[in-house]
Amino acid sequence: MQITELLKLTEWFKENIAENGVPAKYVALYNKMNQNIRRNTNQQLVPFEQEKENLYEAIKEINFQSLSLEQINFLNQIEITELIGKIGVQNIEQILIQNNLDIATATAKIKESSDTIAKAQATINELSTTLSKSFDIEESEEVDENKVLMRVYFQNDVAIENLTDFKKLSANWYDIGRGIAMAQDKSPEDFNIIGAKKGSIIIEMAVVVGLATSVSKILLESLKVADRFINVLKQVEELKGLKLGNKKIALELKKEAEKERDEGTKTILQTAVADLQLNTEQQGDKVNALEKSITKLIAFTQNGGIVDFVQPSEPEEDDGNGEVREEIQRLKTNISEIRLLENQIKLLENKVNGEEN
Repeated sequence: MQITELLKLTEWFKENIAENGVPAKYVALYNKMNQNIRRNTNQQLVPFEQEKENLYEAIKEINFQSLSLEQINFLNQIEITELIGKIGVQNIEQILIQNNLDIATATAKIKESSDTIAKAQATINELSTTLSKSFDIEESEEVDENKVLMRVYFQNDVAIENLTDFKKLSANWYDIGRGIAMAQDKSPEDFNIIGAKKGSIIIEMAVVVGLATSVSKILLESLKVADRFINVLKQVEELKGLKLGNKKIALELKKEAEKERDEGTKTILQTAVADLQLNTEQQGDKVNALEKSITKLIAFTQNGGIVDFVQPSEPEEDDGNGEVREEIQRLKTNISEIRLLENQIKLLENKVNGEEN
């Protein structure tokens, strides 16, 4: 993770968790529940509904839409991603429902969550204090003002394990970059490689904002196709569960979903051509290169590869970079929608897999 990302993550934590009083509200819920364990047998139960609702209000709207995958992974490491947001509310509900007659166990589990949040806050505060002594967010941007940090994760079926993989995937990414760049009168050289990480190989690139926006738009449209496909699969499984002789309808639905998925590239190309205002008759070479780019980018992600972006800071309004600022806004919107769809698809996949099992 870049220094800028860490600094921005500490700010995100402060704004979303510390300033919303999440740690204190976890403690308040635990303290109220704990009174029921310490009470005498002839005393009435102490209600904690208000403390629970206060905590829900503080955490339910927290989301990770503005964060990069590396930032989310860091939050996973300090074990708080399931203690906040809608999933945090669901987990607390589950604790209280499952242990309805065992207040001691429920209280102990809430205490664990409260301690985890407190420990995470201490870690973030220490990180913020240490980094802010030497770095400033505006001064520590690792890429130029008109560029975006883009990460490409070579993993699963598109992992790089030898030179043959390296040659093939490098060629694919050349075509991906070339097609998107050509469509905007730029070149593959505008995808600058600035670093790499080990494990599942991660290539870091400093990419011109407009090119990054196009990549994010293609990824977003690809996710929309996947979302519709999985949504239909869920409907198919629901029809099967009804057992009302709907086999034909279910089969037709599934065929239609598969057709839409297979034709997805064509739809995404049409959207990209319209967004980039390309003339299909006069700029056929650009359209053909863009189609190859889209096809290979979709194949890369469908085979387990990931492309992610670190949201850049916006230029000041009075610095004459209005066009760049608008492009960054479009990129941020795309990234937020990508995060939403990723979560939605994950939930749908879990439901479909659960129904199939």
